[in-house]
Amino acid sequence: MIVNIVSIIVVVIALIIYLFFIIFNFYQQKYYHQAYSPKSIRPGEILKYPEKYNIDGFVSVSSQKQYQEAAALKMINDKNNTNQNISINNINFLMGYTYGASFNKLNKNFVPFLEPISCVKISAPFLGLNMDYRTSNSPKLFVDAVKYYISKGYPVLAQVDMATLLGRRGFYSISELIVGYNKSGFYYYETLGINNEKKKYISNKQLIAAANKLNTKFKKPWKYGFCIFKASEEKEEIKNAIKINGKNLIGETSDRTASGAQAIAAFAKHIKETKTFDSGWVIEALEYSRRDNAEFFEEFFKDNFDLSKVANLFRVVSDNYNKVLKIIKVTMNDENIEKVSDLLFENSQIEEQIGKLLEKASYEVMSN
Repeated sequence: MIVNIVSIIVVVIALIIYLFFIIFNFYQQKYYHQAYSPKSIRPGEILKYPEKYNIDGFVSVSSQKQYQEAAALKMINDKNNTNQNISINNINFLMGYTYGASFNKLNKNFVPFLEPISCVKISAPFLGLNMDYRTSNSPKLFVDAVKYYISKGYPVLAQVDMATLLGRRGFYSISELIVGYNKSGFYYYETLGINNEKKKYISNKQLIAAANKLNTKFKKPWKYGFCIFKASEEKEEIKNAIKINGKNLIGETSDRTASGAQAIAAFAKHIKETKTFDSGWVIEALEYSRRDNAEFFEEFFKDNFDLSKVANLFRVVSDNYNKVLKIIKVTMNDENIEKVSDLLFENSQIEEQIGKLLEKASYEVMSN
């Protein structure tokens, strides 16, 4: 009798865990469909293309910071608008990429940025572009589609696993700008690091494996995906970017996740409750991204009183993150864990304040 009861309990627990993952994956895939507006590639739309093709006119842009999508967008914008010099910090502002964060309450995972491809889609209209996200589960159709669009003059932004590209173990999400191809592979601009002036080359097989690994890792509802950008006559107004970024910095919370300032507060609470911290790279990213946000506002909105206050507050939070970095380099005892948690919670309140200032300013700033 007892054995039967234990068996039933084990089965029920297993069923609950199974249902949990089904529900979690459902909402995750629903998010990708809403954020990306993906279009499945149909075999009939991919026509014949030349055996080899290269799009000329790009100047390499890359960053040692986690700004790879912004670097790719800058390359595209620099080619399309030769008279307009737009910085990576400016593009991050248009993307909203460095104006938020997320915390998964279920697996306790904190990410110091917003999801990059959805941010790319948001930023495209500010640059006079529309982003199309194309997907497939066929490796052949994926390769054919990338080559077809390049032959039509569209550079391809593909999110891939960098470790697979380099033939190494591990996983590192990155987006590369593919600008050419031949029968056996592709030419692309590396968006991470320095001294990337020359294009790099990968085989068809490498691209297939790197794209598949990334989409599998992030549980996207397709095996292969990429972005192309088409010219748009209508441009979004800057005040809309200010409003979106304000909302994202304030954030929100649900049973499963928290975003923006709410995410930072939830992360601080988690650190205090568990008395553990092993996320130094997260603090480094928060420190330099908020410092870069401050520099952008100091330069771009120096004549606006409210937005100059935003720059000052971003400096404050960046300095606080720098204090955290100094603390964790010493030792992580209970006292320092408490200090780290308190500084993060303080920053969550300041970032919420920044968000409210941006929302207010969005109704007052005229379009540039």
